[in-house]
Amino acid sequence: MLHQKALYLQEMGITHWQVRKPALFTNGSGFPMLDLSACKLLLVCGEGEFNHPLTSAILNAFNVKPAEVCSCTMEQFENQQGELPEIIWSTLGEIKQPGHALLTSPTIAELALQPLAKKQLWKEFCAL
Repeated sequence: MLHQKALYLQEMGITHWQVRKPALFTNGSGFPMLDLSACKLLLVCGEGEFNHPLTSAILNAFNVKPAEVCSCTMEQFENQQGELPEIIWSTLGEIKQPGHALLTSPTIAELALQPLAKKQLWKEFCAL
């Protein structure tokens, strides 16, 4: 279930059920829930983008240590339940998540080739 929909159900007082042992179901999404307890920034990106050299440079500029960052795909993000970190950065398109600081940029590979996109990302971060 989308995280945002789960929040709406919670606000309406509707009990949200979660399967305790999803491994018993073969048709499940197959994505384990992320441990976001020590996460300061959630990066929603494609495979391998977190390991790109530009990503570490951007995190360094944001003054965020790699240990304080969790990365996931869009599908993992949509299936995530529970509290999310305050800052969410997506390279896969705009995310609607009220109550959170949202950063949106092109993919890391595109960002490396577009100085104006890097500048826009920096402006978004400074506006937080």
